[in-house]
Order: sequence, then structure tokens, then C-alpha cells
Amino acid sequence: MGAPPDIAEYQLAMNINHKLQLITVLPLILSLILVLFVTQMQYRELSQQVVDVYRQSIIDHRKEELKNYLAIANVAIKHLHKTNSDDKQDVEQEVKSMLAEMRFGKNGYFFAYDLNGKSLVLPDQEWRVGKNWLDLADDNGVHFIQELISGARKGGGYLTYLFNQPSNDGELGQKMAYAEVLGQWQWMFGTGVYIDDINEEAALLSTSISSHIRYTSLMTLTIGILAVSAVFIGGIFMRVGEKRLANAKLRTLNERIYQTQEEECKRVSRELHDGVSQTIAAALFAMETAQLKQEYGDDSAKDLEKSITLTRQIMLEIRNISHQLHPAILEDYGLGAALIELGREFTLRTGIEVKVQRLSVRKILSAELSCALYRIVQESLTNIERHSEAKNVLISLALTPGWLTLEIHDDGKGFNYECFERKSTPFEGIGLRNMNERVKFYNGELKVDSTIGKGVKLVARIPQSELRYRADSATGGLL
Repeated sequence: MGAPPDIAEYQLAMNINHKLQLITVLPLILSLILVLFVTQMQYRELSQQVVDVYRQSIIDHRKEELKNYLAIANVAIKHLHKTNSDDKQDVEQEVKSMLAEMRFGKNGYFFAYDLNGKSLVLPDQEWRVGKNWLDLADDNGVHFIQELISGARKGGGYLTYLFNQPSNDGELGQKMAYAEVLGQWQWMFGTGVYIDDINEEAALLSTSISSHIRYTSLMTLTIGILAVSAVFIGGIFMRVGEKRLANAKLRTLNERIYQTQEEECKRVSRELHDGVSQTIAAALFAMETAQLKQEYGDDSAKDLEKSITLTRQIMLEIRNISHQLHPAILEDYGLGAALIELGREFTLRTGIEVKVQRLSVRKILSAELSCALYRIVQESLTNIERHSEAKNVLISLALTPGWLTLEIHDDGKGFNYECFERKSTPFEGIGLRNMNERVKFYNGELKVDSTIGKGVKLVARIPQSELRYRADSATGGLL
């Protein structure tokens, strides 16, 4: 009766639907997490590079400013270089005074040391002037006076160190200085700027970039969550839709099963009523007649003989009905013998000549597959008897590469199969649908080739993997 294949197929599809959805969503979640992790790492590295470049560009700009300031100071005292040597001390004092008075910005000033480390000019820290600070070092251990003198001797040099910041009540600040040798006096002459503001600006830039990174990450996470949610919700809608479709097909399939069962019950009931019941009534009438004749002393031999004949006919009809329901020959002698017997009985009952070409190989079919193929042939012969007006039927069972092939060919009037498939309702063509479902259960194929006036050719193919044994190594009884 062929319902289990489709039912099992839809149930299996529904059972694995959750797993498929999980398999679909999980990679998205993992990909989202990985993308967020990688982008965070890349963003942090990029932001650090941006901050470093920004900081370095400001420092380079400050270095150029320091050189320019020193050049301006040189221009300001240039006219004193040509003063007579007799006025050397006065000139030096004038240079020191000019340098001490030159200012720029909050903390911008010029300083001067002789090449031995003695302080000559240091605005706002006059208590240092006149003392030797060659060995002076900041909190980081940098001997900045020595380093500045060494850089100046080389034609000019930059140095970063910690030093008192006048605008911050003398607190230590990070200072970047540039020094050169001042003309004929052989002084280490330089200026500097405090660069704590650069660090603050770099920190602000880093904070701003981090804020943008967090915003971008949040947007990425939001979009990812929306995408995962869309996939999840879409999967739910698809599952609901598939469930509705499966339920609709299952209801149609159940109706077809009940219709098929009802048709089979009607057929058996009709055969019992039209055949067995009437024959039993006739046999009963013959036995009652014989009984009456015996009571009156008449000869009842003919009536008894008739009742015996009718009883034998009843037994034969019951055997035929039983054989149609489940032929014992199929289990005892295999599919080939069962098909030959089915064809012989069909020919005797309908007059349509049936020829069976059976396999001459060992048994390779399971009992279930043999029964399914037998039912396909039985259903086909029923359709041929009812609709085809055929004279001859050819049934062949053969092994082809990779397949077991069953062909049923009649020379009847045929029909337009494609038109039938498009227009048939759920309760039309139940026989063909049952055959198709039986074949599908074994992963096989069912093809119907028919045109009007040229008969019908039905081909059912079962893959060799569904056979009990492979044909080339099978052993056992006849097929």
C-alpha cells in the first residue's frame, strides 16, 4: 500500500531541520565573534600607529620650531660678533642679557653653558647661573648637560629630558631641547619646549579613536546580531512552512491510503459476494435438495455430487482470493515463479496473453523487495485489465549495470501520461502513485512511457545497493 516512504521522508526532514538550522546559525555566530576579535586587534594596532605618527609629526614640527627660534636668536646677536675684542666682557654680558630677555610662549626661553658645563644663562632659575652642572642628571639618569654639549659640538643636537617647568611652579616636565655652539664665544647655546602637551593631545586622539572603534564594533555587533536573527527567524518561517506543507501532503497521503484500503476491501467484498457467497448458496441448496430426496426415498446422488463440485469451487475461489492477498508461492519459490503464476492466472481470467521473462540467477532480493515488485506487477495487470484493451503483455526482470530493472509492456490503447500527471486529482491514479512510492522506498526510479494507440511501458529500477546481495556474489535459491 505505499504510504511509509513519503511519511518517513517528511518526518526525517522535520527531525533534521533543527540541526540544519543550528549548523547554519552557529558558523555565523562564530564568524561574527572572530570578525569582532580580528577587527578589534587591527583597530587597536592601527590606532596606535595613528597616534604614534601624529605624535611624531608634532615632535618634528617642534624640532623645526626650535631650530627657527635658535636662528632668530643668532640673528638678534649677530651684530655683536664683530665687536672689538677689548670690549669682550661687556659684549658677553650684553649677549647674556639679550638671551635672558628673549622669550616665546609660556615656557620658551634660551639657555647657555660654557663647554665645561658652567651655567651662563638660565632665566627664572638664576640661582643655577655661575655653577657647573656638567654632572647634573634628571630622574631618568640622563646627564642632559653633557648630552647637549656633545650634540652642540657635532653641529647641533636634540635631547629629551626632565627639567623644571616655570609655568607649573617649577614641577618637573618633559622637555625637548636643541643646542648649538654659539659663535666666537664657544658657548653651548640652546632652547627647548616642554612636550607634556603633546602626550596629552596624543592621549586625547587615542581616546577619540578608541571611542570610534567601540562605536564601529557596536555597529558591527548589531548588524551581526540582526543578520543571525534574520537567518534564525527565516529558518523558523521556513520550518513552519515546510511543516504545513508536510502536514498537507501527509493528510493527502493518508486519504489516499484509506481510499486504497477501501478499494481493496470493496474488491475482496465483491469477490466474496459475487463469487464465494453465491457458490456457497448454490452448494447449500444442492445439499438441502439431496437431504429432502433422501427423506422421501428419492435418488440424491446427483445433488450430492453437485454440492461436492460446488464445495471444491468454493475452495478454489477462496484460494485465489488468498493468493491475491498474499501469494505463498512468493515466499516458497521466489519472485520469478510468483510472476509466472500471476501471469498464468491473469491469462486464464482475462484472456490477455502474458509472457514473463525471468532471471536465471541466484536469489538476490529480500522478502520485502520481492513483495514490493510483485505488488507493482499486480497493480499494473489490474490497470491493464481495466483500461488498456490490450491483447499481449510482456513482463521482464533483468539485471543491468548497477540496477535491477522490472519492465511491463502492453499493446493496449495507451494514454497521455504527461497530461494525466498534470490533471489528476489526489484520488486519481492511486495505483501509479502507490507503485511510485514503493519504488522510492528503495531509492529507485519509476518511469511511464505511453502515447495514445501505442500501449504503455512501465519501467521500475532498483539500485543494486538495495539488493540483499550484490548480483555478482549472490548465493541462495532462485529469484
